[in-house]
Amino acid sequence: MKCPECKQPMAEQSFEGVAGNRVAVDVCHGCRGLWFDRHESRQLAPGGTLRLFREMHGRPGERRQRGTPFLSCPRCDSKLEPTHDLAHNNRFQYSRCTRGHGHFITFFHFLREKGIARSLKPKELAELRKHVDTLMCSDCGEPVRIANLTACVRCQAPLSLLDPDCVRTTVQDAQRMAGSRRDVTPEVAAQLLMTHTKLDDFHRKPEHHRSNAIPNVDVLLASSQQRQYVEGELKNMDLVGDGIVLVLGILGELFF
Repeated sequence: MKCPECKQPMAEQSFEGVAGNRVAVDVCHGCRGLWFDRHESRQLAPGGTLRLFREMHGRPGERRQRGTPFLSCPRCDSKLEPTHDLAHNNRFQYSRCTRGHGHFITFFHFLREKGIARSLKPKELAELRKHVDTLMCSDCGEPVRIANLTACVRCQAPLSLLDPDCVRTTVQDAQRMAGSRRDVTPEVAAQLLMTHTKLDDFHRKPEHHRSNAIPNVDVLLASSQQRQYVEGELKNMDLVGDGIVLVLGILGELFF
């Protein structure tokens, strides 16, 4: 079927669901959009969510292309109704079919719905402003000057980053369901997200090490994700997207 937003063909993918079920999700790589029939998004297991990370961000160099603002249901062609909601203290938005066929949501807002991505806290934003002038919107890719903005002017997506605690919990739940005995140290998620930026307030100091834990690492970005420094400033930084790439790089052997 065609994507409600960019009208490109969507690919149906199967992911792990709760209670051992499989969940079919229609994904669009052109605009990083997801179509869920009815309540499928609630049925994804933690491992399915991690594999959705790879599906949506495993194609280096892609940048989301936005399409028409007038979305129609791929099942019945009726106009989708924009909907705003709140979960895990995050505001997120999606477009739903009023006839009950399902809803369309961007991957960014899906992460906010799950609590995996959250808005920057004032202290985090203040620290970023010391080092970074512009961030890339994690939803549409538009540059956002953070000196006086906390959301994208183009799509209104709030400046966000992956929540380390939620990432850690998701990974641990996925490991437990898969029968893995390997643990994730509490500070790993935070390191994965922000070590390469060298921003002081994003660091968590390791309290201890365990022999069966994923080791602490000084994260090195893949060549396709290397950032350019101009006059000491980090450029083209997407806090959510870059965080996912780092998570995938470290956890890839465990799940994929």
